[in-house]
Amino acid sequence: MGMLDAVADRIGRGETVEFRPTGDSMVPLIHSRQRVRVAPVDPALVGPGDIVLARVSGTVYLHLVSAVDTPRRRVQISNNRGRVNGWTGRDRVFGICLAVDGVPRAGASAKVRRPPVRTVGAGRLGSARLELLPLRVGHAPEMARVLGDPVLHEFIGGAPLTADALRERYDRLAAGSPDPAVVWCNWVLRLHGDGPLVGTVQATVAPARDTAELAWVIGAPWQGRGFATEAARAVTAWLAQLPVGLLIAHVHPGHHASAAVAAACGFAPTPHLEDGEIRWEHRPPAAPAT
Repeated sequence: MGMLDAVADRIGRGETVEFRPTGDSMVPLIHSRQRVRVAPVDPALVGPGDIVLARVSGTVYLHLVSAVDTPRRRVQISNNRGRVNGWTGRDRVFGICLAVDGVPRAGASAKVRRPPVRTVGAGRLGSARLELLPLRVGHAPEMARVLGDPVLHEFIGGAPLTADALRERYDRLAAGSPDPAVVWCNWVLRLHGDGPLVGTVQATVAPARDTAELAWVIGAPWQGRGFATEAARAVTAWLAQLPVGLLIAHVHPGHHASAAVAAACGFAPTPHLEDGEIRWEHRPPAAPAT
């Protein structure tokens, strides 16, 4: 099996892969040995000018879509030097090139085939010391005590909620986002061995935009022990496997502990300030080709 066949197999299983193809048939779009990032694609969305990984007459190419035959559900594949490889069915178009040497290809991320996050679900995750349990309304009474210290609201605003108010909030969160383009994933954090709840972590996922926004909070008695970093790393790894291409967090400039959590999870601050908070970003690395 050649390298591109192996990559096609992995992309067919839903992986996003980085590798270095050889040859000069795509110059100047792709030079030999340049690093490319290829993700599973929705073949119904590809159009002329997209660089796709496709099988034509038994051979896998990372070449251009040069024409689309919608009624017959097929695309024409060509290199960048005028040679037409031929027509192939949509079912043999596996992936789309998202970036070349780290430079994004315009519009490509919107054509990525994403796993249905609602089906994948914000299921139970785990770390060395924590269970990340999908948030339920029944967690409200204990979480009201965990989040009851007014100091927790110094940077996020507001005031501690009563158990009843938190129960109403959790009922809305558990019902899911009213926007079908957004998925809410919320977990409570419990210490292993039937320990107490110690905090929460959440991810707001927008599959069409290839983004997810993370937030975390740890109750005052359990702060300073690395629980926020442990939980955020678990969720960051889960999101990277979906995959989600860009992770975002918003951190108050004075909240040094939260900034340290973001940095430990691979986030870096940007110059952007949104509602008084610094926008941090992290692009998880794609799985390398083997």
